[in-house]
Amino acid sequence: MVHQSGSKSEVQKRLCLRACVGTPYRPADARPVTKARVALGPQSEELCRRQYQSPQGASNQQAPLLQRASFLRVVAAAAVMSSAPLLPSSAGGDNQRLAELYDRYAPGYNALDGGKAADELGLNALRAKAIGSCRGRVLEVGVGTGLNLPYYEPSRCISLTAVDLSAGMLREAEKAAGALRSPLPLRLIRMDAASLDFADGSFDSVVDTFSLCVMAQPEAAIREMRRVCAADGKLLLVEHTRSSVAALGAYQDLTAPAAAALLGKGCVYNQDVASMIARSGLRVVRQEPALFGLVTLFECVPVPLA
Repeated sequence: MVHQSGSKSEVQKRLCLRACVGTPYRPADARPVTKARVALGPQSEELCRRQYQSPQGASNQQAPLLQRASFLRVVAAAAVMSSAPLLPSSAGGDNQRLAELYDRYAPGYNALDGGKAADELGLNALRAKAIGSCRGRVLEVGVGTGLNLPYYEPSRCISLTAVDLSAGMLREAEKAAGALRSPLPLRLIRMDAASLDFADGSFDSVVDTFSLCVMAQPEAAIREMRRVCAADGKLLLVEHTRSSVAALGAYQDLTAPAAAALLGKGCVYNQDVASMIARSGLRVVRQEPALFGLVTLFECVPVPLA
């Protein structure tokens, strides 16, 4: 994600144009990346170009199935999800290697996953909605650089435990915590999400945002989150998911392996998260898709295990 400045329309214009020309995000300290074309087809590219070449007629432009403004958000999301520094395709299978890569990537991470573009796409609103539902003893899995920390309400959290595989990301999260106006009852711990070192039922709320797609064992991580969640607690996930829109889902299926291996910081962005949740002893009580299902908020509760 590029560093953003200027008006809302200018931000949208940059996102749209990048979706058309396929310019990958590259922070100053990143290794070279392989350029990959991000496109949804000739009609989508032409829509992006005409939208800003002809402002007077743009108000009447409409994609075959989607409203123009909404379609822009989807194209932008596809570009964002497919742009990041190069990660080897084997990264997801080696926790140590993955941790080292994210250690190096940590200082520039917020430029990709936070900021104005995340606001434009509604990603920060989804983060806020998930975190706003947390109460009591809270566990955040995959805390990363602490992008979610400003959304916690200290009066509603008895305690906040946040874990991540990367020590570099945790250092950034510690800085973020120090910059908060209201201090949180926070402890940061380096830990593998697929092997949480907590007793059963330790937390009232367990939350994860945009982490499952890079985990080597995402379903094992969900099972662990369910295990440490209290029987009357809740699990909140905001994740990249396969779109229910046929064309977008097909695009994700086509590009997911290359995106994960080359441009997606290891993220497999077409996962069937709902099925993994169902197999992990959880029941979805609230499901809110965004960006035509490219991202989904799940609120789940534990079900008794047989």
